[in-house]
Amino acid sequence: MNRLFAYLPCFNEENNIIDLAFAWEAQAEALERNGFSLVVIAIDDKSEDSTLSIIRELEQNLNRFYVIAHDVNKGLGGALNTAVSSFLSEAEPGDYMAFMDGDNTHRPVYACDMLNRCASGTECVIASRYQKGSLVVGVPRLRQLLSSAARLYYRLFLHIPNVRDYTCGFRVYSYDCLAKAKNIYADKLITQRSFSCMMELLYKLYRSGCDFTELPFTLRYDNKRGTSKMKIFRTAGNSVLLALKLRFNTEATKNGYG
Repeated sequence: MNRLFAYLPCFNEENNIIDLAFAWEAQAEALERNGFSLVVIAIDDKSEDSTLSIIRELEQNLNRFYVIAHDVNKGLGGALNTAVSSFLSEAEPGDYMAFMDGDNTHRPVYACDMLNRCASGTECVIASRYQKGSLVVGVPRLRQLLSSAARLYYRLFLHIPNVRDYTCGFRVYSYDCLAKAKNIYADKLITQRSFSCMMELLYKLYRSGCDFTELPFTLRYDNKRGTSKMKIFRTAGNSVLLALKLRFNTEATKNGYG
């Protein structure tokens, strides 16, 4: 049976991670019916609250739940790097990696549908806020406006086929897709520490020959307890500059040839 490795990046998520862990546990049976065994890995990014002790306890009580703990805070990009490295070292062709926010705003109930899309040959499936049927609940108006503006900017400069949502953290990746990109970019696959790492990885996967599809989903920001860790304007500025750098960088072409 192939495996789905679900990685949950956590920084000060003591109020959210328990609900998310059990939401994944509730999907295990459905995933097995679809031919996948579930492995859930929480990545603690040197939390300053009780997140690490909570996930250590979950590790003791849930059969398929594991913990990776950073010694220093590395940001979302560091957690994504850890997830990709862990996945490629533990998985094999036919396995998939899910990555989502650890704040309970993304719901694991979409995992089976995302894997079904992968079964048709797609290498990366994105839970998208910008497809027909998508819904965003509880996101502040300013953040929605900035996200919409960023989407138009990314489509103009990066223009990845079949992609409308360049920054949503909830995605499923095939083993082959990540392995191919890692072989091309090595330790430069993910260089960004901030939330812009999601857009960086997406574009580098595209340039490595990966294909994409999107699945409409409901973003439940109202489920989140606590304040956002995103520095909105700093992230927006970094992302604008990064998109330009990625678009006009000639180190690797779409299929990985210099």
